[in-house]
Amino acid sequence: MHIALNVNVQVQDDTLVLTDHAGKTVTFSKEHTVQKKVSMITLGELCGLPKRQLVTSFGFKTRKSYYDIRNAVLKGAPEDLLPKRTGPHTPSKRTKEIEVLIIRTRFETAGNMYEIAETLTQQGFSVSARVVGRVLADYGLSKKNAQHRAPFLPGSLPQRRSKSSMGPTSRGHASSPGMTSSTT
Repeated sequence: MHIALNVNVQVQDDTLVLTDHAGKTVTFSKEHTVQKKVSMITLGELCGLPKRQLVTSFGFKTRKSYYDIRNAVLKGAPEDLLPKRTGPHTPSKRTKEIEVLIIRTRFETAGNMYEIAETLTQQGFSVSARVVGRVLADYGLSKKNAQHRAPFLPGSLPQRRSKSSMGPTSRGHASSPGMTSSTT
């Protein structure tokens, strides 16, 4: 049996639309990823279209996507065609309870993020120093931020010498401040 395909492939509003020469259409919404992938590989195997053009018309980005999907359709298991979960696969270690403990420990001790992380680890909480640092920075409690925002008391800043007192100084040895060097 010989079958000739003349199909127009378009993506409209995140919906794949296949139209034949008679005007009959088949649509696949964004949620129908498996059917979309199988249709793309079917057209790719039966038609002489360039793979890059075929891939972009089905809403994928690269030619490599075509070959990855082709391998999954022809040789893989059906679950290989399902979309993969993106993002973290484990729950965050940064919970509200941990944040409260970090902030409380910061106010109770004068420790830095490493000491706070070690204290909480000894108490049985699995917390890294980086998580402690992020929490402290998010709440503006890191020592780095505290130095920039702390008001300076008069007289606590180092005194600068005035320009008039910045004349040439003697180049004597530091252990003998009264001695001046002489040149001959």
